Amino acid sequence: MSLHPRLEGITVLLLDAQGQTMRALKPGLDQQGAKVSLAGDFAQAGVQLARAGVSALLLDVDSLEETDFAEFVKLQKAAQGAKIYLLSSRDDLDATALGVTACLKKPLTPQAFGSLLAKELQQSQGALSQVDPLIEVLRPYLLFRSEKMRRVMGLLPQTAANPHGVLLTGETGTGKEMVARAIHNLSPFKGGPFVAVNCGAIPESLIEGELFGHEKGAFTGALGLRRGKFEQAQGGTLFLDEMGEMPLQLQARLLRVLEEKSFYRIGGEREIPVQVRIIAATQVDLEKAVDEKLFREDLYYRLNILRLHLPPLRERAEDIPLLAWHFLERAFSETGRPKPYPHLSPEATAILTRLPWRGNVRELRNLVTRLSSLLPLGTDEITPKVLVQHYPESAKWVKQPFAQDAPAPDEVIDLTPAAKAGSFIPLGTRMDEAERILIEDALAHTGGNRTEAAKLLGIGLRTLRRKVNEPEV
Repeated sequence: MSLHPRLEGITVLLLDAQGQTMRALKPGLDQQGAKVSLAGDFAQAGVQLARAGVSALLLDVDSLEETDFAEFVKLQKAAQGAKIYLLSSRDDLDATALGVTACLKKPLTPQAFGSLLAKELQQSQGALSQVDPLIEVLRPYLLFRSEKMRRVMGLLPQTAANPHGVLLTGETGTGKEMVARAIHNLSPFKGGPFVAVNCGAIPESLIEGELFGHEKGAFTGALGLRRGKFEQAQGGTLFLDEMGEMPLQLQARLLRVLEEKSFYRIGGEREIPVQVRIIAATQVDLEKAVDEKLFREDLYYRLNILRLHLPPLRERAEDIPLLAWHFLERAFSETGRPKPYPHLSPEATAILTRLPWRGNVRELRNLVTRLSSLLPLGTDEITPKVLVQHYPESAKWVKQPFAQDAPAPDEVIDLTPAAKAGSFIPLGTRMDEAERILIEDALAHTGGNRTEAAKLLGIGLRTLRRKVNEPEV
């Protein structure tokens, strides 16, 4: 039995301008199960931080120059959520003053550093060994390193092991179906099928037959027996997406099935027992829908036994560089692009973390897929200018100064009027939200001029004022 501490799932970045110290540490950390990468300067370290969820960063400060301090400050900001350790032969470094986790004294053995990492990271991350399998199950939608997502994912093993139904809430594109699949794969029902139904995409006249099936001759056109989703999911998991869109009449029948664990096909006379786990998902506020008599209160309480809320991407900006690089690498691989792949510049990464991401992770994935398909061969870096060309919505963030490194005036991107006027509305955006985006972008393009914005939108000035809740003058 190995006496080495277990570091599976921990990614360590070693920064050493000279290289000797870190090259000596790497083999010992590798043996302990850590994923270790080396960087010889701050630029390389920045790329590594953008590509992978780094758990810990170790810098040999003896190899750095005093002029490197500004670069070190930028690296601290880029290493969001990672533990930062400084290694030095000096004993007068103050970890608190420098804003790092700890200052370590040379010589440092891989075993001593591994023990420190195992203790501090596993305590701070809350049973990392439980969370790691989920990361694999949830790829690519729910890769994460943010504390907010870590808290949610920490509840997944216990939720999955419980036989009760689960209610998943969150905005569109946050990955609710991927979480549902993870719950299924980690549950006692994993030996059965996983069947997904989008309740908002099926016409009201057809959804009952979709769920419960029908007998031959039950209605005109029923030429044969058809098994519904409940029967198809027997012994497994039935995922009901967009649950808030289910008609009231069907909600009553669903509640009866959940209570009695049996149902009848349309036109059938034989009661069919069913053993499935229900996972429901919605972006609708079901409590509000209950108050407005649009959703049955008894069904809401029946579904809301176990609940997980997925935060929107804008509330976990630390995850954006990790997700963006993952999607880029996968998309380049799928298109057969030769390595080395183009990488996101620090400036472009900073822009991505500022965007509102109304379509959440799905919108980020679609943008990265578009970039990977349209980037010319020979491109080695995705800069802000490249980003704006393929994603005009990012233009409004380009001229904002970056932390510690605002671009010089001649480096600011001069956008064309067409790019300035562009609007990006991700698939799945609600009509009222799409209208708000168009109005805001039109007003931004005209510098707040209501008359010109109304002309751009093809509506009257009075209509525009009404839509922005502004009194007429």
